[in-house]
Amino acid sequence: MAQKAIREFDVKNMFFDYIKHNYNGYFISSLDDFKDIKENKKYVIKPDELFGKRGKLGLLGINLEKNELITWYKEKISKEIEINSLKGFLKNFIVEEFIPHDEEFYVSITSKREGDELTFSNFGGIDIEENWEKTKSILISPLEKLNKELILKNFGVKDEKILQVIIDLFNFYRDFDFAYLEVNPFCFNKETKELVILDMVAKLDNTAFFKHNSWNNISFPNSFGSIDLENEKYIMDLDEKTGASLKLKFLNLEGSIWLLLSGGGGSLVITDTLGYLGYSKEIANYGELSGDPTREYTFEYTKVLIEQMLKSKNAKYLIIAGAIANFTQIDKTFLGIIDVLDIYYKEIIEKDIKILVRRGGLNDKIGLKLLKDTCDKYGIKYTLTGSETYMTDILKEIKL
Repeated sequence: MAQKAIREFDVKNMFFDYIKHNYNGYFISSLDDFKDIKENKKYVIKPDELFGKRGKLGLLGINLEKNELITWYKEKISKEIEINSLKGFLKNFIVEEFIPHDEEFYVSITSKREGDELTFSNFGGIDIEENWEKTKSILISPLEKLNKELILKNFGVKDEKILQVIIDLFNFYRDFDFAYLEVNPFCFNKETKELVILDMVAKLDNTAFFKHNSWNNISFPNSFGSIDLENEKYIMDLDEKTGASLKLKFLNLEGSIWLLLSGGGGSLVITDTLGYLGYSKEIANYGELSGDPTREYTFEYTKVLIEQMLKSKNAKYLIIAGAIANFTQIDKTFLGIIDVLDIYYKEIIEKDIKILVRRGGLNDKIGLKLLKDTCDKYGIKYTLTGSETYMTDILKEIKL
């Protein structure tokens, strides 16, 4: 399961449509988008860029009239900001009417192996993490439905409006195949008593894409400070066309350690071990090539990776590694890698790049011999091992 975060504006639209209520928010990505906002009302504005703690970061404009909204917007888009060590400019915002309210409530639903974990608190808001001991959680199995009696028993909630909100959110979460849904907080309009959702975070399970035509109107944006390169987009397109898994994200284009890894778990272990060994700033990319990719798909993936690696002034190592494959045919995938080495062996030798290989699985001895013979033929430096060694042992060869 791959979790894809979506914008707050989109998930609020989806939810209020689901419960057949109007959502009166505005998505702002340019000055032209302010034209529909009415005068003589008070509004709230904040970035819609997949990061939280906007209030604590000073990125929340509250109780502003239209002209004040525009001034606030112009000020924020003109300055580069840094969030979690990532720098960039804000581009997308959400504007909603400012609603006076009293109590704030917290709800989150998280997909777990055993079911869905529902968490609730009467003390929602920006300090929820500091008051986490005031939350309660229950696990609801996939075959179990949520009802008012279960909520009353576990959370002590008696208010009919709150009960209905929790049930609506949970049913919405399941019906649309969310992997994570958080509302912090929700409240009620002091005058009309209508539901108000002040902040909403959501991640969809993208393996359910085929079930939901409505998802075609939803964007899956990058998180703040992250931009997809054209070759990353190319790998995404390939990934959508095959039953195998092709993932690639460049982290440091001038890194010295480049990764061609197989298996989701194995790729995480190897990358984490590199960080533990002190090489975190040298890691050029993260990704995985698994699920028995064909020779052709392996060639395309490897070609993108090696072409980018050869542009780096600092590239020293290409690590081809993974756990012991269950059904991936090692010889077939290695032939795809060899096809790329046949093209770029001269450049690899000129840059003095060493290939470190640890792989096991179906036809591994055949595949390892094919790769060894290719490196010997061209004079490419390498260290090559199979499943007789620990997966991370190959990393001891790195000398920087």
